[in-house]
Amino acid sequence: MKARKDLVLKALRCEEVERIPWVPFTGVQCAKLMDMDAETFLRSPENIVKGVKLAAEKYLADGVCSVFDLQIEAEALGCGLKWSKNNPPAVATHILETKGLDELPEFTKESGRIADALKATKMLKDEIGENVAIFGLICGPFTLALHLAGARFLTDMIEYPDKANAVLEFCAETARKMSAWYIEAGADVVALVDPMTSQISPRHFKKYVSQTVAPSIEEVKSKGGIVTLFCCGDATKNIELMMQCQPHVLAFDEQVSIPMCRELSAKYNVAIEGNLHLTTTLLFGNPTECVEDARRCMEEGGNKGFILSPGCDLPFDTPDYNLEAVGRFAVLGEEPSKSSGFLSLEEALTACDAAAEGFDDVVIEQGKIFVEVVTLDSEGCAPCQYMMESLMRVKEKYGDRLTYRETLIKSLAGIKRVQQLGCKNLPSMLINNELVFDNIIPTDEELVKELNKRG
Repeated sequence: MKARKDLVLKALRCEEVERIPWVPFTGVQCAKLMDMDAETFLRSPENIVKGVKLAAEKYLADGVCSVFDLQIEAEALGCGLKWSKNNPPAVATHILETKGLDELPEFTKESGRIADALKATKMLKDEIGENVAIFGLICGPFTLALHLAGARFLTDMIEYPDKANAVLEFCAETARKMSAWYIEAGADVVALVDPMTSQISPRHFKKYVSQTVAPSIEEVKSKGGIVTLFCCGDATKNIELMMQCQPHVLAFDEQVSIPMCRELSAKYNVAIEGNLHLTTTLLFGNPTECVEDARRCMEEGGNKGFILSPGCDLPFDTPDYNLEAVGRFAVLGEEPSKSSGFLSLEEALTACDAAAEGFDDVVIEQGKIFVEVVTLDSEGCAPCQYMMESLMRVKEKYGDRLTYRETLIKSLAGIKRVQQLGCKNLPSMLINNELVFDNIIPTDEELVKELNKRG
């Protein structure tokens, strides 16, 4: 029997396959499988390997990620992290707010947890890599720039472009090194995960991003590996520009259309990967709904140059039975039992009292400002984190006149609230119940202007 990874590699090279490959992005969801918290899991290469192998077997995965933690590089360069029990860590302190680029620590294979990530990758390659494709995930240059410099970096792009370019050049070299190290550790695929690129215009993408991903793409290709550009969020406006960067593969989430990407895939000979719904299907749906979503993806993606995957890394609490159902459908063609007894998402939402869980409507008082930030989770999603940070940077100007809340769609109540608001994209920011920033993180000046209009 041919190794399952051969299917993955053929699809990633835009070749026709007899069966669409399935690659679940099981990051900290592996920790849940092992009944441990995310920090305990991510701090041990042995735990990572055990969890990834368990997920690969349980979900019939054709490919796996070795480590899904986009904060490893930032931590190694001096950023402080805030650890969570059920999310990857978040960057808590931005090193370039207090130091210059020339003051950052040397970036080596032994820095921070880099050695652990590479060790886990090599162990997975040795133990299951003959049959399963191994993906090494790195933090893309633009997102790393935000980690190092904070939300102020978005303003620097406009006011101090030379300063912003210097940071991006540094991050591009960091990503190139990580790409080379992952290939040396045995990764079949290197994925540059750069979620913050969904938050910028095509003009800024061409000016700041295209040239910074090029060194990593060239590095991986020169070593005979496969390279992916992976962007969470609604990256629709930048999808064609991402393909023009000439990676082998483009991965995207549920906010991006597979048929649109399918057309561009044929034009640029770039494979595509996506885009099962993370929360409304995999987290809160039932097995039948998950399989229907997988069927939709597979019909739209086709048997040439397409990989079935979630739109981003799986939430910690994603039920294993949903992922098992998708795996058994994708690999074996099995349909889940229609009489399984699981509630549908619609039934669960009907039974949910969002107001009782704190997601009630807020009455706007004269002279007051209420800000609602809609996110996947600012602890585990970089664009969501920096949308919240943009508010935190300016809120003190308004004292007790300004109140805010974060509405996460990682709960049924949050999903119900977001449906009521009519928000289509994440992250979004509403001011006084009006959608103002839709999947775009504002600069300080832009946010202050909009707050002043309403308060």
